[in-house]
Order: sequence, then C-alpha cells, then structure tokens
Amino acid sequence: MSDEYDPIKKEIVISASVDKVYSALITPELLTQWFPNIVTIEPKIGGKIFFRFLKEYTKQDKDHEIMGTIITLIPNRELSYTWNFMTRPEYNKNTIVTWKLEQLTTDKTKLTLIHSGFTNADRLQYDDHNKGWSWHIKRLENLMDKNTNAN
Repeated sequence: MSDEYDPIKKEIVISASVDKVYSALITPELLTQWFPNIVTIEPKIGGKIFFRFLKEYTKQDKDHEIMGTIITLIPNRELSYTWNFMTRPEYNKNTIVTWKLEQLTTDKTKLTLIHSGFTNADRLQYDDHNKGWSWHIKRLENLMDKNTNAN
C-alpha cells in the first residue's frame, strides 16, 4: 500500500475567457486580488515564485510565506510549480501545485487545481490546504465574475 495521499483536486467553471483566468494565475496585480497579499513571480520554466499571506489576512499569529519554482508554463493551458511552505516547519514537504485550464466556450473556462505530493504523515498539511484551496478558488471565481460584469 502506498503512503501517497490522493492529490487535492478542485474543479470549477468560471464565466471568463481562458486568457483572463490564466492572467489571474500569473499576473501579480491580479493574484493579490484573490490569493496572497504579496507576490513575486518569474513567468518562465525554472522561474521563482514567492507568495506572502499577511497575518491580518490569515488570522494567524504570523505571516505565511511560500516559495517555489515553476515546472510547467503553457500559456492559457497549464501552470505548475513547487510549493514550499517556509513559515510552517511542520509543513516541511515540497509539494506541487498544478493549474489546468480548458476553454469551454468563448467566455467559460474549466479550471482544475491539483495539489499533489502529500503522504499519510502530512495529514494536517493536506487538510489545511484542502480547506484553503476551496476558499481561494471561490475568491478567484468571484473576482472573474466581478471583472466580467464590469466590462
């Protein structure tokens, strides 16, 4: 029996074009509207990512920082990067976050998030991320709805 957990997987259909959804995953000014408070991203294979979630935002006792490296970058199709939670020593495992985009119609995009690499020893980390991703995906959907209705 494998020690690997099933990946966290979230799928939603967003009422926005695939290029708008992709931009929200890769553009710092858009990322900070639904995800971390501070972003650095080098949009290329091997490029670095850095996300900071401020404690006022997370309701925690300190800021949270994630660092990673971009593994896959196919504009409007797929983005994946390593995910290393720097400020939670108990989350000392590098995992992988993958975003897959599929254009359903001109203004509908299926977005699939897959967060993989967890094992049985990472149960708390898995559960926390599973809840967090549900919340953030909904924020992304709301942002895209707001931006679509503003146009």
